[in-house]
Amino acid sequence: MSATAHLAPALALTLALAACGSSPEDDELRVPELGPVPEVPTFADDPLTPAKLELGRALYFDVRLSGSGKTNCDSCHIHTTNLQDNLPLSTPDRSFPADSPTVTRNTPSFLNMVYAPVTRWDGSHTDLVEVLAFPFAEPNMNTALLPVGDPTNDVPAAQQALVQKLTQTIPGYVARFQDAFGVDIASATLVETWRLTGRALRAFLTLAVSRDAPFDRWNAGDDSAMDAAAVRGLALFRGKGRCIACHSGPLFTDFAYHNLSTSPPRADGTRADEGRFLVTGQEADRGAFLTPTLRQVFDTSPYFHDGAKFGLRDTIRHLASDAVTADPNHDPLFATPLELSDDEITDLIAFLRALRGAPVSLDPPAPGSLP
Repeated sequence: MSATAHLAPALALTLALAACGSSPEDDELRVPELGPVPEVPTFADDPLTPAKLELGRALYFDVRLSGSGKTNCDSCHIHTTNLQDNLPLSTPDRSFPADSPTVTRNTPSFLNMVYAPVTRWDGSHTDLVEVLAFPFAEPNMNTALLPVGDPTNDVPAAQQALVQKLTQTIPGYVARFQDAFGVDIASATLVETWRLTGRALRAFLTLAVSRDAPFDRWNAGDDSAMDAAAVRGLALFRGKGRCIACHSGPLFTDFAYHNLSTSPPRADGTRADEGRFLVTGQEADRGAFLTPTLRQVFDTSPYFHDGAKFGLRDTIRHLASDAVTADPNHDPLFATPLELSDDEITDLIAFLRALRGAPVSLDPPAPGSLP
């Protein structure tokens, strides 16, 4: 099944037109293949309403929905740091248990998540509604609060615990869901309420869109929006650096999987993280991970699936060195070394800085606004 199979048709079409430069405005762009972020997607079966957005806001920030009552979505996808936490590996709930386990991969930013046809580093989710509800089943965040040391993602148990919290522990949510979706979650199925929770969170994340970057203004004809270093960096990005081979389209990602030797095989042939292979079982996918978006990348350190690189310079140096081919399964794109000089890397970073969008404000709720 294709990566976009579970997308609402309107969203799939929006991304396709934006990536292909099919809108009339793209004819006026200097680099049509790197067009601006499209309008917020509309979902044919789930129109955006203020009630859904506000319900999603409450669910995002309400610590009472976690097992410990002390963590929420904002614990990892922090609204003040571009909806991620600048840590290599997050510890969502530092109170559960005392030595609370970290997650196994770097937390990506939620910025522009509403456009993504696939999510997570291994592309294990193609349904944004499901991926937004899923943390309620994970050990650090789960509504059921699994026993210490139990890493199981028990979705049915989490669904039951979540519904209990939404209907009994915090009954004010019943009216909120009724206003947003016209559904009485007190009598709905566990799965239905689970998906309504994901839909509300998706509505809230329509606010988390990074656009109107200096590059976008330069691309539309404003010479003053980018300095000379950034313009040189763009030329490298599209040419010698070969960055555009993977970081393409309005979101600067091909939503595909590449092995950059970030999880090479050990002496016994195993890897610290098998990446996409865990989803497909295909040998060619061992050590491959989803291409991240580069919008706002200047502010979303650290980088790679395990957060191993803290700076853009070190990240690019990895790609421009023998390290990128350490894994025998490395992407063929790097069969020929990049051979970038320090000055060229500096110019690339200047361009990546120009991908910082206008400030995004989620306007978190005051405690009194929660049910």
